[in-house]
Amino acid sequence: MQNPTEIRSVQFNDIYFPIVDGVVQTVHQYADLMNRTGKTCVVTPRAMKKEFDDATLSYEVYRTPQLGLPLSEYGVPAPRLDRKLKQWIAQRNPQIFHAHSPFFEGTFASAYSKELGIPCVATFHSKYYDDVVHITGSKTIAKIVTNRIVRFYRNVDSVWACSNGTADTLRSYGYGGEIFVMDNGTSFKAPDNPEELRKRAAETFGIPSDKKILLFVGQQIWHKNIKLILDTFKMLCDHSDDYLLLIVGKGYNEHAIHKYADSLHLPDGALRFYGRISDRDLLSGIYLNTDLFFFPSVYDNSPLVVREAASLGVPSLLTEGSNAAEAVRNNETGFTAAENKVAMYGEILRIFASDGLLAKVGEGARKYVAKPWEEIVPLVQEKYAEIIEKYNFEHR
Repeated sequence: MQNPTEIRSVQFNDIYFPIVDGVVQTVHQYADLMNRTGKTCVVTPRAMKKEFDDATLSYEVYRTPQLGLPLSEYGVPAPRLDRKLKQWIAQRNPQIFHAHSPFFEGTFASAYSKELGIPCVATFHSKYYDDVVHITGSKTIAKIVTNRIVRFYRNVDSVWACSNGTADTLRSYGYGGEIFVMDNGTSFKAPDNPEELRKRAAETFGIPSDKKILLFVGQQIWHKNIKLILDTFKMLCDHSDDYLLLIVGKGYNEHAIHKYADSLHLPDGALRFYGRISDRDLLSGIYLNTDLFFFPSVYDNSPLVVREAASLGVPSLLTEGSNAAEAVRNNETGFTAAENKVAMYGEILRIFASDGLLAKVGEGARKYVAKPWEEIVPLVQEKYAEIIEKYNFEHR
């Protein structure tokens, strides 16, 4: 078997920097760490609304054409319209493709891998059925899309998921093949200067030290269960003025979310929206000012933000039975509660009333939930080597 660290791979995704989400972070970490010993590149569409300097990255990025959508930072990737793409990829003599989307770049990767005679891995990252229902309002369209997604995964050489729950979601769409679970990691690490970062964030954002601080980091979209967060926080505020909720992120529902928050008539300053924070030190500082990371989403599969919080000793409160909650053990490395405001409210009261519980569970989260990418990527490379060897044996 070939040395896994020397494998030449191409990563494909339908969005990339300057847009940042969990899948983009995953692709970036794969490429960055693999490129230190092997040769890995990324194929992704051109940025639409805001350019990004790919020269700042440690690996090559090839930007394919993208057709713009009105009033959106997203577009429709069109890799098949790029006449130079195949030649560019072939010149890098790849041994394996990895598709992180079942759509435009992913279907190109699947088809071109067959032309080159190399295997194609595809990771199932997202609840696409839910996405399509939310965008179109049509379950019929969502079913048509998921049927096509299942055909895509049946056509690749190895199917991965980022958690067991995510694998179950793909099976619920009708996929019956083997699924390999590869965990996500985190690039956040315990800093050498935590107190300095904490103070800087506290001063920058005026975060008080005498409040019980809850934090949500993620896209401001309703299906992240943000209404549940706000309704739970309303109950906390009605109970006591000791609580402060910080929400970091942007999204296409943010105007409606802010309007709903206003309708709750929360105490002045009890809720703060910070928008997107790209400064990693500032974001680390916000985590370090936080007592409890509140992430009740049942949409997310293996959220990187839960691992980010854990890496800094901040435990998460998650919805019991959700894919996100798969990463934690209740009362040991995180907390879970039923998906309703009364249960979440009661659990938050219990957590803060239990002396030493937050510190104990935060330390458990730091030890067992916060897996660094430096541990995950070598496992990815070893699995690549197995897939390549199996593919070459079967196709001799």
